[in-house]
Amino acid sequence: MIISNAKLVFENKIIDGYIEFNDEKIVEIKEGQTSKSSYDAKGLYLLPAFVDSHTHGGYGFDFNMLINNQHNKDMLHYLSQINKEGIGSILLTTITCSDKDLNAIARNYKNIKQNDVNNVIKGWYIEGPYISITKKGAHDPKLIRPINLKQLNHLNKILPNTTKILAVAPEFKNNLSKYKFINKKFFLATGHSNANFSEANQAFELGAKRIIHLYNALPNFDKRCPTIINAIFNRQDLKCELICDKVHVAPEVILNTYNILGANQIMVISDSLSTKGLKDGVFNVWGIRIDKRGSLDYLHGTNCIAGGNVPYHKQIENFGQITKCSMSDILKVSSLNAAKSIKQEKHFGNLVKGAESSFVLLDKDYRLRATFIHGRKI
Repeated sequence: MIISNAKLVFENKIIDGYIEFNDEKIVEIKEGQTSKSSYDAKGLYLLPAFVDSHTHGGYGFDFNMLINNQHNKDMLHYLSQINKEGIGSILLTTITCSDKDLNAIARNYKNIKQNDVNNVIKGWYIEGPYISITKKGAHDPKLIRPINLKQLNHLNKILPNTTKILAVAPEFKNNLSKYKFINKKFFLATGHSNANFSEANQAFELGAKRIIHLYNALPNFDKRCPTIINAIFNRQDLKCELICDKVHVAPEVILNTYNILGANQIMVISDSLSTKGLKDGVFNVWGIRIDKRGSLDYLHGTNCIAGGNVPYHKQIENFGQITKCSMSDILKVSSLNAAKSIKQEKHFGNLVKGAESSFVLLDKDYRLRATFIHGRKI
């Protein structure tokens, strides 16, 4: 198949051309015109399909349900719905749970992947239990605990060749002392943390190069007592998740962040819960009562944000319209940086020969106009 008459978006350039692909991978990328065309892009921007690298679920499903093997139908529905948002890849993200449940999810991962025919799931993001009680958010404080090396070795034995991201609060219960034993088996992320400047930098030097939903469940920037936020702004080797629903992080702060860090360090994420796509109401999520009110979830009866529900393509649209950034920067924040963060940019999230044949077409206002998943227009 060939998509012609497209503006092909790369990391450092945009060219007018066409792309040839099959149902698995990109075959050729060419500049100019072709008489052989299966789909006329009509001058729209062609980018890799989006990568939502921090999502708990949506449309009535979340990944903590995978403690048993009874939710494959729900999972497939969720995957089909996020494809409509332009998402071609995700990291399935679980919230703090018991070791028994972590082991069950790990054992079910192979079954999960067998049903993931479009290879949307690229790995497992373990967000908790090794986080800070002080910055727990919607996580159950009774289940939060320090790093357990024996447990992590067990997970790695179950899934030795699976990409795994581990969320850690470095300051909690001597977690920092255990980084060197796990950073070769897990990609380390820092967040849900009250770390100070020094503790944060120690974590970064030990390999924790990902920041969990920047600003959310973290202390504020401080002019006299530097925090993890101050440390983040001093570095250029981090990839920072950013929720762009315009409520988790105000538009003005999204713009500040882009101006300070630049597109090379930002990954737009949804952090969506199972309530995304559902009507407003009260839901039981992870044993916690959640109020879905419009685009946000709150802990029941409070104004404490528990998660978001804005579709991913709308968050990318928000980011573009707030920052007025280039399409090459949109490529970075929507797919390439997330793929780079787990060293997979040759396989997805990038327009290179041999990468997955999943694409989005955007207009000049960053709006999603068409999606192709593994060579098929959806």
